[in-house]
Amino acid sequence: GEIPGREKPEEVVVMGGHIDSWDVGQGAQDDGASIMACLQALALMNKLGLQPRRTIRVAFWVNEENGGRGADAYRAFVGDRIKGHVAAIEMDGGAEAPLGFGAGADQNSMEMLQQIGTLLARVGAGQIAGGGGGADIGPLIRDGVPGLSERTVGTRYFDWHHSEADTLDKVDPQDFRKNMAALAVMGYVLADMPGRLHSATEPRP
Repeated sequence: GEIPGREKPEEVVVMGGHIDSWDVGQGAQDDGASIMACLQALALMNKLGLQPRRTIRVAFWVNEENGGRGADAYRAFVGDRIKGHVAAIEMDGGAEAPLGFGAGADQNSMEMLQQIGTLLARVGAGQIAGGGGGADIGPLIRDGVPGLSERTVGTRYFDWHHSEADTLDKVDPQDFRKNMAALAVMGYVLADMPGRLHSATEPRP
């Protein structure tokens, strides 16, 4: 799903997580809560009547654990339009309280992201650090798209991860709302700001 950009619809900020199937558990923290937080971030923008300059899109990738076919399929879908992707955001660390974002961006872009981080301090998600990425957005990053990963406290994530304990009751509604807010603000600003990010490895014009 997406909200088309009002000025530059060909430029895209994509965010999402992945659907996996498990023999145990429900996959609530890995990665169901993440994809729903991304979807709800766009739903919130839509409810508020916000239409950024660029298109903002949510993707539910699949098969992250054993092949990455969802990531590869999305990259194939994008094709030559990859140049229009200004950022890719992945949430794959559970939906505990958010801390901020990791980003694979050059120094100028990191400074812009730090400014966005000040908007996220109210929900405790203002930390901006290097190292953004993830399996779902890996093919996009390899082709020069700046990648961001939303980060959470991860206090209990590996107690639940890939186990029968990964069930919906482990998702705290307040933490979920904070994640949704962090994704909504980061996604909207990246899609609406006049300039665009540059990856740490992308040659500058």
